[in-house]
Amino acid sequence: MSDGEPTASARSDLRRWRRAAVANRFESDAFFERLLRRHLADRFDDWVPRLRQVAEDSGARFGVWVAESNHEENLPVLRRHDADGRPTEEVVFHPSYHAVGRVFWASGVLSVLATPGCEVASGAIAYLLDQHGEAGHACPVACTAGAIKLLQKVGTNDQRERYLPSLLQTDYDQRLHAAQFVTEVQGGSDVGSNACLAFPEPGQPGWYRISGEKWFCSVADAGLFVVSARPADAPGGTGGLGLFLVPRVIDGRPNGFSLRRLKTKLGTRSMATGEVEFDGALGEAIGPLEHGFRNLVGIVLDTSRAHNAVAACGLMRRAYVEALRFAENRRAFERPIVDFPAVREILARMRVRTACALLTTFRILALTDRLAVGEAEDDLVATRRIAVMINKYWTSVASTLTVREAIEILGGNGTIEEFSVLPRLYRDAIVIESWEGTHNTLCAQVLRDFAVRRLHVPWLRQAKAEIDELTHAALAEQAARARELHADVAARIARVLASEPEQAAAHIRHVVDRMCRLTDFTVLVSQAQWDLDHGQDEAMIDVLEWYRRSAIDVVDPLDGGEWDALHLRVSVSA
Repeated sequence: MSDGEPTASARSDLRRWRRAAVANRFESDAFFERLLRRHLADRFDDWVPRLRQVAEDSGARFGVWVAESNHEENLPVLRRHDADGRPTEEVVFHPSYHAVGRVFWASGVLSVLATPGCEVASGAIAYLLDQHGEAGHACPVACTAGAIKLLQKVGTNDQRERYLPSLLQTDYDQRLHAAQFVTEVQGGSDVGSNACLAFPEPGQPGWYRISGEKWFCSVADAGLFVVSARPADAPGGTGGLGLFLVPRVIDGRPNGFSLRRLKTKLGTRSMATGEVEFDGALGEAIGPLEHGFRNLVGIVLDTSRAHNAVAACGLMRRAYVEALRFAENRRAFERPIVDFPAVREILARMRVRTACALLTTFRILALTDRLAVGEAEDDLVATRRIAVMINKYWTSVASTLTVREAIEILGGNGTIEEFSVLPRLYRDAIVIESWEGTHNTLCAQVLRDFAVRRLHVPWLRQAKAEIDELTHAALAEQAARARELHADVAARIARVLASEPEQAAAHIRHVVDRMCRLTDFTVLVSQAQWDLDHGQDEAMIDVLEWYRRSAIDVVDPLDGGEWDALHLRVSVSA
């Protein structure tokens, strides 16, 4: 039976949607281009060919591979022994998984880290790749980046020479990729309760035999493990933890570890996460043992948290584009559904959340680059530390909300695995909310940093300095509102620090939320100023007004007759 005219027309609409949604993700993202022009400055043109190529390489065919590797029958499996019964502890992947990995590694997302000051560029590459979700390789890339920075900052010359060339490799089949094994079943966020032990190896200074369990080990197939363990004579708590590099294989055999099982996860399913038992694994200390926890949090987890935020941005952008293009091409009641005010309101929320996440995340990457090239003012170091934590929390929450709203726009179609990427993105978004520190853990760390290290002082000082740079006459009202917000946040921080410890712990998340609102509003005004100074259109003025009405000076929609027009202007600019 042939399709009737209405059915054929609807299917034609769906084909137009699919074509529009997979346009080159760099060339079709004008806002992202402006953001990169701002942060890369005179280096922007040098990076354009690579970014355009990454977007091309991670197009429709790449998406098919990612989807295929996530099918139930194609998920990774554990093969503990070879045909002759010898232990291998091997994780076996579907060929589509490796096809995706070759694109990730060839992109240079890791190799560019060999040169200081390339964090924005690396983040831009990751953002384009992450628009397919975690895709089985975003987490390995993040963990490998953490190992690279750990070696660059605290490794010995010998360690750097042995490991960095392979970690920076662009050839997927020749790469060395890393994992970080920290979590234990009794610990979780309470890392100080970790019980994995390290015993000096006789005759090999700096090398240890590591024994114990690790409960949540993502990238279980990694060739190099970054492992936290307590030297046998070290004190309890986080202060007694050391950090070690543990090769997966020594002399062709598994290095004193076994994989108990692979975990079946809600999302990030094509990436192998398992439980690992170490029984005399040979590893070498990386950095001073007494600084193990400091280096774990300050370098390794810090890197993963920044990558987590980039991934959230990628998920949000993809969800927004899928929803917008669908709304433009899907007809109901004889008109495209994008014409309905309720749909435009959802799209506006999605677009503004995505813009804020990109601006706050790439602000952090730009700060990282400034520090890497020697602009290491104390305020920048402290500001970045706090910014990474609150941004990881804020962007991951925004990501889940945004993908869920994209599913709403697609309706029942949005829940169908074969119809769109959105169900997989939603599962991945929920997973990245919990990775690298749950929301309460991150907020609690912010409170400790404020109460013990007084890092709120430089954070507020840096925030004020950035607000003081908002001098464009057309943005005077918004700059004044940002100053008021700053004063409000400063007062809230002072109040929570003056509270009893239990009360402070109960309310710090609300304070962090307000800090994030201040950051969002400031970066939006800052980008609007850059746009105006560089002859761009005034679209960010609308975004600013929408954000103020929705999140700062909340307006009852029934009291604001111009809301619908504002939704329209904000929602349809991809």
